[in-house]
Amino acid sequence: MTVLKNVALGFMSFFLFLSLLVFGLAFMLYSTVLKPHFLTSEIDRLDIALLVEESLNEETFEQELSEEYKTAIVDNIGKIEPRIKEQVNAATYSIYDYLLGKKQNLELALTLRNTVFSKDLFVSIMDDLDMSYFISEFTVNELAKEIPEDMKYLVEYFDEYLVEYFDEYVDDVIIENKSWMKEQINIAADPVLDYLFGKSQSLNVVISLEPLTESLRDTLREPFLELPPAELVNLPPKMLEQVYDDFFEELAETMPTFKIDESLFEPELRADITEALAEAEKVLEKIRQGISYFKLGYILLIVFILLLIAGIILISRDVRYITRSLGITFLVYGALELVGVLVTRHFTRIFIPMSEIQQSLQVWIPQFLGNLLAPLLWFSVGMLIVGIALIAFSIVYKRGQPSTLD
Repeated sequence: MTVLKNVALGFMSFFLFLSLLVFGLAFMLYSTVLKPHFLTSEIDRLDIALLVEESLNEETFEQELSEEYKTAIVDNIGKIEPRIKEQVNAATYSIYDYLLGKKQNLELALTLRNTVFSKDLFVSIMDDLDMSYFISEFTVNELAKEIPEDMKYLVEYFDEYLVEYFDEYVDDVIIENKSWMKEQINIAADPVLDYLFGKSQSLNVVISLEPLTESLRDTLREPFLELPPAELVNLPPKMLEQVYDDFFEELAETMPTFKIDESLFEPELRADITEALAEAEKVLEKIRQGISYFKLGYILLIVFILLLIAGIILISRDVRYITRSLGITFLVYGALELVGVLVTRHFTRIFIPMSEIQQSLQVWIPQFLGNLLAPLLWFSVGMLIVGIALIAFSIVYKRGQPSTLD
């Protein structure tokens, strides 16, 4: 009978050890990736502006984009990054509500429209956005496309002039027309987003460019007259001013409005968005089902561990043996898991090719892995301490005390 008892206790201790190994990993996942706060906090730590800046400095974009354009992109991303992250976090919490079974329908398109792709977000970031460089590029590259050939040299002149002095002059235009720009975004945002997300079948928004062209006309008049292009430098002031007015009148007649319609977007874009959303919903549905199984297994595993501990107590009924047996199991598990975590953190830095990725990710990835492994680290430390405490208790347990449980 003693042999069977010892065999049973040995098997229970072994299965308890294996169960703790599985539970440790499950506890790590349950405490991190199944918590929306973990994901949002990791997103908040990622410096998107720096990541974009490093990407733009790669060879792919080195010759395609000017330094001024790249600087403008990075500066703008840095300003709007907190607002974007706030909406990404809101979308993340909504998606997690579906994944964790707190709501039955995902409605991914609606979730994204109400957060990351909401009109309110686009309007609100206008307060921080520095659009001066992009407005100068748009003015020259878009509004001047159909200027007559005899005025093309003026287009080149303003192109060079705006790029060189946009901080000094175009900022005034932006400030003056900020409310107008917000109004146009208010008008265009919902129709464009509804079209792209499949809510509407057509798109037709007309924006008057008169306030913008008139503002540019007033702002650039004085610098133009003071430093005209080489072709006009010998003209009398009145004729020079007439050339200037003729140019902007031609500009206003050529493109008095800017039309936003289906032709501005690739024909496949809307279909691709719809297909991507449908595929994402299918994947998220499978993840939701997997999480439900995981949560059930997590609870059953806890129950199984408790039953194993209860079985060891009931079969042995010896205080010293119980505390020593459980202590050894917890101690061995805690020590091995702790070493495993530390080794994983160390070798992850070695095996990930850090030199081949952006510097911002070189900082972020190790911190992410450290935060991911932190629950497992503390759980293994806790088991190690409990194991030592139980073994110490079994040693100091007085022989005079009853060693069996009645």
